[in-house]
Amino acid sequence: MSRFLCLLVLPFAFAAPIASQDKKKDPPPKLLYSVPLVAKVGEKQKLALRGKNLAGVKDVRVIGADGAKVKVLNAKAVGVPNNYPGERVGDSEVEIELDLPKGAKPGAVKLVAANPGGDSNEYALLLRDERPAVAEKEDNGGFDTAQLLTLPCAAEGTIKGERDVDVFKFEGKKGDKVRIEVQAARFGSPVDCFLTVYDAERKIVASADDVAGSADPVLELTLPRDGTCFLALLDAHDLGGPNFGYRLVVTK
Repeated sequence: MSRFLCLLVLPFAFAAPIASQDKKKDPPPKLLYSVPLVAKVGEKQKLALRGKNLAGVKDVRVIGADGAKVKVLNAKAVGVPNNYPGERVGDSEVEIELDLPKGAKPGAVKLVAANPGGDSNEYALLLRDERPAVAEKEDNGGFDTAQLLTLPCAAEGTIKGERDVDVFKFEGKKGDKVRIEVQAARFGSPVDCFLTVYDAERKIVASADDVAGSADPVLELTLPRDGTCFLALLDAHDLGGPNFGYRLVVTK
């Protein structure tokens, strides 16, 4: 009789360890991009870090900026619009208050988020540099309402909705050499920018989409005539939203 009872008890003795092994840990977080995309140095700012598995994040660390301070304000799941790529847009976010010292160097500052499942990837922040920063202003959706830029500058904007077009303009002279660069996808932004340059007669001078394996267009061109040049930016897939940020750097 005692041998029979032992046989009955043995399966239950192993049941608890097996159940504990089946319990899954939270997957580690993944940081994709920041909203706004461009971070400032020397002042406090609020950033929403978008990505995957961020709803359980309790801690965010700064790498590459001595004296930086960061505070987690909130973490939550967010919806992904229909037909939008979830791996690019992200399904959750963590809101932080970030204070970067004035000496923080572009390309060096990275953020790491942590949840019970572990640490995230190291996300490299896009920082303002010495170029004058210009905030995009709506309505700039056409030639007649194009936003005027004074070169050199870095325009910080957003493709705010589906089929949104942002148009900028600057004055140039024949023979001027101009470099136009979009900074977005390489810093995780979901926007896939398409850039077109028009002359004063609104004829296409040049255009660019993906360059050297990046979804960020870059153009270097010599202006064919004096007068106004127009720059038109849009998402190549006609997507958009408040988190589709970009930085447009224009220099001579």
